[in-house]
Amino acid sequence: MRRCGVRGCSCADPRLLASVPNAVTLARTALSLGLVAAAAAERSWPLLLAAYLAYWVGDVADGALARRLGQETRLGAVLDVVCDRLNCSSCALTLLLFVPSPAPVTVFLVQFVLVDLVLSLLPLRWPVLSPNYFGLVDPLVHAANWHPLAKATNTGLLVVLLVGVPDHRVALTAAVAVLVAKTASLVRVLRLPRPTSAHVVPVGPVGPVGSARATRPARAARA
Repeated sequence: MRRCGVRGCSCADPRLLASVPNAVTLARTALSLGLVAAAAAERSWPLLLAAYLAYWVGDVADGALARRLGQETRLGAVLDVVCDRLNCSSCALTLLLFVPSPAPVTVFLVQFVLVDLVLSLLPLRWPVLSPNYFGLVDPLVHAANWHPLAKATNTGLLVVLLVGVPDHRVALTAAVAVLVAKTASLVRVLRLPRPTSAHVVPVGPVGPVGSARATRPARAARA
């Protein structure tokens, strides 16, 4: 396999199915879902917090391991996106047992499970390994959605506001604002030009991938 030398380009995909990061993704998903089930059955706030922590810590760990071990794959990126939805949606729904405020949770689920799911899979239309490298295509969309702070805010803000702010209209307002921002990002990504050739790879945040300023010819790797 020949590589173009651009970090995050899909030609660097080792095409691994069985890997340490994927195993961590599946393990943290199973652990978080198990803790959510126990939290719902026992009406236990500490167990729900543990479920959130298992999801958040595991989500950071699988990505860090993938980069550390050189095992970042497009398949792993899709698995991570799907498992994130399973973990976060189950935690959010169980949160209603302790903070009965369905409106902000409903808006969050529409945003995260529907809009953000599509938005997180669309980067794979370009020759990048995962959304984490979408800065090669559009730095603004990447910073607003896949910068570590943006990702932490998207999954944690609702919990913080519902638990820490008595007036749940604040959480609803924040959830609506995030939904609007995610929808705007989705529209922007859908309007971006795609590469016109399988031999074009991104080289930097100077324009959309596929434009003359932001791409260069390369011998794309083929399996």
